[in-house]
Amino acid sequence: MKHKAFTEIVAHSTQIPEKTVGVYVRFLKAAGLLTSGARGVNAPEMTTRDLARILIALCSTDRPSDAVEAVNWYRELPCAKGGTITTGKHPVDRTGKVSEPIELFTVDAGDPLEAIMEGVFGAPPIIITLLGMNFEIIEPNRVAILTLGDTALHFTNPEYLEERGKDGGLSRGIKTARSLTDHALTEMALPFGLEQSDGSTWEEMTAEEGRAAKVAARHIFGVKDDGDADG
Repeated sequence: MKHKAFTEIVAHSTQIPEKTVGVYVRFLKAAGLLTSGARGVNAPEMTTRDLARILIALCSTDRPSDAVEAVNWYRELPCAKGGTITTGKHPVDRTGKVSEPIELFTVDAGDPLEAIMEGVFGAPPIIITLLGMNFEIIEPNRVAILTLGDTALHFTNPEYLEERGKDGGLSRGIKTARSLTDHALTEMALPFGLEQSDGSTWEEMTAEEGRAAKVAARHIFGVKDDGDADG
């Protein structure tokens, strides 16, 4: 996925104007925090790490000029307590029966926020669609919460919280939470999952009308293309 499609998808899913997202991207690229290089057909492919970093920036500050500092703070925040990540429960028929959770992977205490987000966004499409995600950053406590399936992972800097708590600082000020829900996160992550599973770029998938839908159907629901061999 090239820069243009990356910016368009992020803007559409976050409902932030594309020009504003572009400003965030420009600041992060200048600091070496996003993939950059030539333009046009020779432009490098954006990565799931890029997606993790732009979402950290957008959820941590409404000032693009503060994005670099914010990303550098949050991306290495350690997970306070690990856990086993499972898919959420989903209806499987009209009777109300729900699916049983499926264990996917384990997160350890101390794992950094960015690495977990990067890994989840690059998961196979079927996992991305079934997992259920939510991402939230709370200011000024500088706490990030990444919910995957039924597990909420908290990311904090213990030293920062301890220092603020000494003078009652944690109880002062207006708390601001900026979050992204499952639909938006899935919408942004899925193209990366499809690229990795299909071996083609997002631009190639969307160049032909209907091809992206066929790719998604193949990798999520196992639906064969007309040209696939039987069996």
